[in-house]
Amino acid sequence: MTISPPNRTVTWRGEPVDLKTAEFNLLLILARAAGTVLSRDDILKQLRGIEFDGLDRSVDSGISKLRRRFEDASSEPHKIKTIWGRGYLFSPSAWDE
Repeated sequence: MTISPPNRTVTWRGEPVDLKTAEFNLLLILARAAGTVLSRDDILKQLRGIEFDGLDRSVDSGISKLRRRFEDASSEPHKIKTIWGRGYLFSPSAWDE
């Protein structure tokens, strides 16, 4: 996968991926912290400058959309993992598959 922040483009498996602005921003946040667990609070602060209130599910929804776009099985994701009770982990090695 190649992410170009200046051009706001993503290429995966040699093909361009058409992402909405929110999806691109979320993917970029996750990719920049590859290998590090990010909490919903961490992600929301970077996305919108707000803290997680315990109710907002926009991060979960965004993760779900990214998983669908990148064929990451929601039942057992490998590219963007859920770390129960902590947050989400972008797994760089899984993108080479």
